[in-house]
Amino acid sequence: MPMAEVSRERFVSWFGELAAIGRSDSGWNRVAWTSLEAEARAWFSGTAAGIGLEVRQDGAGTLWAVTPDADDGPWICAGSHLDTQPDGGAYDGALGVVSALEAAAALLESGLPRRHPLAVVAFVDEEGARFRTPTFASLAITGGLDIDHVLEVMGDAPAIYGVTRQSLANSRSQLDRVRAFLEVHVEQGRALAGRELTLGIADVLAPRQRWRVEFAGEANHAGTTSMADRRDALLPAARFVLAVDEVARSRDGAVGTVGRVEVQPGSTNSVPGHVAVSLDVRALAVDTLDGMVAELRDRFPEATFGRESSNDGARFDPVLRASLADAAAARGVTAGDLPSYAGHDAGILAPHVPSAMVFVRNPSGISHAPAESASDDDCLAAAQVLTDALAAALLSD
Repeated sequence: MPMAEVSRERFVSWFGELAAIGRSDSGWNRVAWTSLEAEARAWFSGTAAGIGLEVRQDGAGTLWAVTPDADDGPWICAGSHLDTQPDGGAYDGALGVVSALEAAAALLESGLPRRHPLAVVAFVDEEGARFRTPTFASLAITGGLDIDHVLEVMGDAPAIYGVTRQSLANSRSQLDRVRAFLEVHVEQGRALAGRELTLGIADVLAPRQRWRVEFAGEANHAGTTSMADRRDALLPAARFVLAVDEVARSRDGAVGTVGRVEVQPGSTNSVPGHVAVSLDVRALAVDTLDGMVAELRDRFPEATFGRESSNDGARFDPVLRASLADAAAARGVTAGDLPSYAGHDAGILAPHVPSAMVFVRNPSGISHAPAESASDDDCLAAAQVLTDALAAALLSD
């Protein structure tokens, strides 16, 4: 059977065009629900139309570029997202979108037969940077989005794409159109480089929990309050930060982070009377997370713990994973299993439809920052492996 071959020239050109949108001296800034993300969406629509795909938008704002037979049945899908973190990197999201577009172009050029329609996806607001609404669109179509809450937080921002309360509710029907989903993503760490692997084929998405932890004290004058009379709320909060690090290090495969600290009154001339900190814990098992939080509760009985979100993680489809591994082996691309500790649209979809992810080696190990990196050779290898796996899925029963 003839093979669909990706084009280096086209891939590099497309990636450069997308990378030019929102680029600045401090990083990439295509934050969701802004004019720069909208510009990237226009680029996506124009590029997809140029290879013969029809672009449709669902009720959550996601763009789906589909083959002419789109109404003949559920779609084999590939893609990622166009939005970035503030001052983010060039590859997160963008690599998956460009890889999917290149795969679609190669498959359409090859004339390979298919039994199912093909779709390239550009999800909206995967990062959640502006309103703390990560994986917004994939949660919407899988029924996991708290519509009332997000609209209260976001105000009229979704109107930029015509998204409304009713359209979000109606977006649930989009999931019925998805037969399978594959996503290419830059690695967000250095595991592949350390193992001398080009690609990682995700096996699991690690469970994670986010908490708000509050400490009460008594606000008072920084100069006139003796040390003996102080009830400084920041002291136990500082000990808590150190404890999170200690608790996480005591468990294999666990990570713990305090990324936000809110101090009130927040004045250099006042003893802190109230402190709230964020707690983000991730591990390969939910029991490990529960144990970490339980230990922190025991060590800080004076603190108030409020759960903000939790996700039990996901296991990716074994058939799609095997197809990706076979494609890599056939192309002579080194690949191995790799768990992911980050949130992804593929992880939201995985409990509902067959899904899989391919990670591309990142020599810097840095993500969500301008130093994020991947070589053109490794990116092309991922796009080719994706293309071959899509070709197999498009012919599957």
